[in-house]
Amino acid sequence: MSSYADIAHERKKARPLYLELRALGLEVWIEEDADDLTGYRIVVEGPGSISPAHVKYLVWRARDNKAGLTKVLLCRSDPDLHAVRREGNCR
Repeated sequence: MSSYADIAHERKKARPLYLELRALGLEVWIEEDADDLTGYRIVVEGPGSISPAHVKYLVWRARDNKAGLTKVLLCRSDPDLHAVRREGNCR
């Protein structure tokens, strides 16, 4: 990603995914990972009631949106992201 507009676009794409994962009852967090080029990995865990096909699809989407999810989970200096995280924690 080369510009702020690109970064903002990735973050905006990841917000609905984060909320969808939380609505499914999944826990979503970020961990530092020295073996990853970005320095982070996204962790998604939750109930086993989701079908394997749906899990595979969600994993693909999380990987495809890793840059944006990283921004959402790190919540750095954007009040909108704080609101998204608060909304994701409401059940």
